[in-house]
This record gives sequence, structure tokens and C-alpha cells, in this order.
Amino acid sequence: MPNRRDFLRWTALGSAMFSVSPLHSMPKPLPNEPKKAPLIPDRLKPGDTVAVLGLAGVVMDSKVVDEFKNTLTNLGLVSWLAPSVAYKYGYLSGTDDQRLEDLKQALLNPEVKAIMCIRGGWGSARLMEKIDWNWFIQNPKILVGFSDITYLLNAITHRTGLVTFHGPVGNSGWGPFTTEYFKKGVFNATLLEIELPKTPESKRLFSKPGIAQGALVGGNLCVFTSMLGSPYFPDCKNKILVLEEIGEEPYRIDRMLTSLRLAGVFQQISGLILGKFTDCTPESPQQSFTLEQVLKMHFEEVSFPVLYNPRIGHTQDHCTLPLGISLELNADLGTIRYLNPAVK
Repeated sequence: MPNRRDFLRWTALGSAMFSVSPLHSMPKPLPNEPKKAPLIPDRLKPGDTVAVLGLAGVVMDSKVVDEFKNTLTNLGLVSWLAPSVAYKYGYLSGTDDQRLEDLKQALLNPEVKAIMCIRGGWGSARLMEKIDWNWFIQNPKILVGFSDITYLLNAITHRTGLVTFHGPVGNSGWGPFTTEYFKKGVFNATLLEIELPKTPESKRLFSKPGIAQGALVGGNLCVFTSMLGSPYFPDCKNKILVLEEIGEEPYRIDRMLTSLRLAGVFQQISGLILGKFTDCTPESPQQSFTLEQVLKMHFEEVSFPVLYNPRIGHTQDHCTLPLGISLELNADLGTIRYLNPAVK
């Protein structure tokens, strides 16, 4: 799966000329205070319509779209492909206004019951200043994504209280594990207990025992760190932070974790879930710490529990987890227990 740093290498711009849309100069007014009470979306049911949007990076291979349509059909769902899925605007799936319009139409269309993203990449942060947050408050729907969509998920939950879902996108690997946990997350309105099976990798990397409670925040480390200082960065007090990454060397991981620490994030959270850190190995090992050493530097002495499990993030097997409702993390057992339903 390509990472964000691959875009300029594999996006074929050639000599084609295109007009550049300006970034927004007049931010959309924000609600005075972040919403506190969770806003719970309706669960998905067979026969429901799911909007597939291109909110970030461009899709160069149409097979990705066809395969994802088949995946949704096999789940008993009807897919509606937004125009942005086919747009190509540099490394983006359409201009900011085109992508924003698709998001608006998906939220305002009563036939659409959930919103999914065809891929991550980069671009969702560019939409923030023109989003009308009442779209989400008045039309609470399931929204699933990860990687670059981390920005949108955290912003929505922070600004509106709507529960969002850190889960697969269209170009994820939709094997049995990913499909099973997606169905558990968005089709099931009961209180769940998710067991994250231990693997040889999860036993090798850093974990710290203990139990914590709180709502989930976070997602992709690079994207989450880039939110610092913005009005969209979530309140991390007594929250469980989840982090994953792809294609970043250990020194960059160290830099981003240090930024979160200096911003006081690790002094506020109640627990930490470390997902998959894919291809995060040093190019020059003799001049670098390992990923394991960096994680140990930052988290060996913390007072909160830390669970490492590689089935969250840029990986073939991807667990769907809700942001915005209370959960219990048991790092000893490797379980996440819902304290409230994520869908109704």
C-alpha cells in the first residue's frame, strides 16, 4: 500500500496543465465549544447505501474502485460512487471544492447511511475551513477511514460529538479479519469486547500492562501530530490514544512523539494503543535507533497502560475502532471493551 511520501513519485502529472484552486482564506466559523455528549449514528443494515468518496489522494487504478464496489456488494450494501472518486487533480482526488461538495451531498442525502473513503494519502485537512459542522450534527452518519482521514475523523468528533470510525478504506486489504471487524464495528449495536490477537510482532514490541478507560482519539501519527495547534485537535484529557504509521524512519517517529509530549498529550491520556508501524526501519541502521528503542524511550516510564498490536493501521488485517465513545483498554489481555454502543 503506497504511503503519503510516494505521491509525487507515482502520480503522473506529465506535462498536463491544470488550474490551481486557492486555499481557503476565510475559515468557516466553528462552534464555540466542542460537543461533549456523543452523537451516535444509526447502524448499517443489509440493503443500505454507502457513499464512497475521494476526500484525499487520487486513485490511479480503476481496479481499486471496482474491487471495493464488489466488497460492499458482498457485505449486502449498495454503493454510490461520488464524482470525486474519478477526479484527478494533481495528487488530489479533485479540487477542494469538488471533494467538499461530495462530502456535503453524501451527508444531506437521506438515502446514504454511511460514508467511506476510497483511499487516504493527503488532502482531508484542506477541507476544514469550509466545512459546515451542522451537516454532521443534523445528519449523523457512519464515517470510516484512516491514514490521512485521521484529520477528518478527529475534527468531526471533536467539533460535533459524532462518533467516527478508524477503519479500512477502499484500497485496504479486505480479507476475512478486516471484513469481520468492520461488520462488528458498524453493523452491531451491542456492547462489544474486541480481542486483538497477539502475534509474534506484538510480543516483540513495547507494551505496558494495565487497564484504562476513555474515548479513543488519534490515528495516523504524522497526521495527528500535524493537527497540533489547530482548532480541530481533540481534547486528549482522559482519552485513549491510538497511533499507527507507515514509511517513517525512527528519527521521524521520535520527532513526532516528542512533539506530542511537548504539547502535553502524554500527560493527559489514560492509555495508549500502538498499531502497526509499517516500513518504519532506518535506512542506515548503524546511525540510528531502532523503532523498538524509540518507543521504549518514550513510553517505558509512563504511568498509563500501553498495548501494541499490529492489526491497526497500514496492514492487511485492520480492526475497526470507534472514536468518541467510552472504551476500556486492558493491555494485559489485549482487549478493548465498549462501555457504550458505537451505533444504534
